[in-house]
Amino acid sequence: MSVLGSKVMKLSVSLALILSLSVAANIFSEDSAPPTISGGSTSELVALKAANQAFVKAFNHRDASAIAEMWDEDGDYIDETGTHYVGRDAIHDEFENYFHSSCGRKIKVHANSIRFLRPDIVLIDGTSEVDPAPEGKPVVGRFSAIRIKKDGKWLLTSVRESAEEVPSNYEHLKPLEWMIGEWVDREDSSSIYTSAVWSKNKNFILRKFKVNLKGRIVLSGTQRVGWDPIRKQIKSWTFDTDGGVAEGYWSRHGSNWVVQKVGVLQDGTRATATNTYIFNENDEDSFLWKSENRIVGNIHEPDIDQVKVVRLPPALDSK
Repeated sequence: MSVLGSKVMKLSVSLALILSLSVAANIFSEDSAPPTISGGSTSELVALKAANQAFVKAFNHRDASAIAEMWDEDGDYIDETGTHYVGRDAIHDEFENYFHSSCGRKIKVHANSIRFLRPDIVLIDGTSEVDPAPEGKPVVGRFSAIRIKKDGKWLLTSVRESAEEVPSNYEHLKPLEWMIGEWVDREDSSSIYTSAVWSKNKNFILRKFKVNLKGRIVLSGTQRVGWDPIRKQIKSWTFDTDGGVAEGYWSRHGSNWVVQKVGVLQDGTRATATNTYIFNENDEDSFLWKSENRIVGNIHEPDIDQVKVVRLPPALDSK
């Protein structure tokens, strides 16, 4: 995670620790189930809500000093990276640094439980979400916090957070795992080189290709293979250096994969084709590929007969 992403995550959870203390339903996102509340009088729950509102006001004014005062004097905080902050001064500095390096963001929180361990000690567990994060997607985290009541105030005394595991489409894409690696198709004076790797969290397979003709690269591009949750089908997006783009829907037929491909050339001409990957389950180091029903504009292009594609061995260390 980048430094900024880490800061956002730490902020998202820290905010959630305080915001989650509100028992009013409108404090939480509309699609969240209400938290489980164990113990605590109505007056104490109202006081916890007031503590939440005070924090929101301090945060909106970017007041790190006011926020630090909401912690117990020797309270501590451990973020999702394991960094440990002890005492108000350290917590103040953390928020001060954040306010100097970030812009305002909105937060959604959900307290799963609010449990009074004693009349003056409460434990809160839940999740938080900051939107938008730097990359455009919400930052989600889990938190656990303890508040204690001192001199009539509910102060944070112990905060623990962890990153929420990002959902992955790996199970949908796992049947294509054989594709990971480097591949080549060589014929006389031409060759096509392809590589495939997993993206972070295995939500996509990222492929690169280049076409070499008589020692010169005449075409190259990238392809992203993912899961379409609406059609419940594997889908690919291809971009080439000639300015062409294409989408393909993948379906499995025994050990073969058929891709119905629809694309647009740089000049706006539509192109379609049916590509087939013929995979031998007893040979993970090669497959056959062919392309049929190739139409560019209104012209039917010749089919491409089966070609054999073989896996390249791992590169040897020069040492």
